[in-house]
Amino acid sequence: MDIEDDLENLRDDISKLTRDIIRLCGERFSLARKIGEIKAQRRLPIEDLGAEENLKREILEECRTSGVNKEFGLKLLNLLLDESKRIQRNVTERGKTDK
Repeated sequence: MDIEDDLENLRDDISKLTRDIIRLCGERFSLARKIGEIKAQRRLPIEDLGAEENLKREILEECRTSGVNKEFGLKLLNLLLDESKRIQRNVTERGKTDK
């Protein structure tokens, strides 16, 4: 194998991993939607700061053990949390099943 083949294989691996991340985001948002439905039924608030803080601790530990920059990990977590809350707000406030 030459360098060009190695580079192409690495790019293929990155492409697959990126698609996996998007697929996993879809699964996460589906769960967030279900949580929003439960919160709507029970009239619970969208934000659960205790749950968010626990998840933040877990993510920081995962960053440490996986060699991922913690600032990046927290940015990604915040992005995921913001989208999950948006989905839950749509479910609870408007009865939407927004994707």
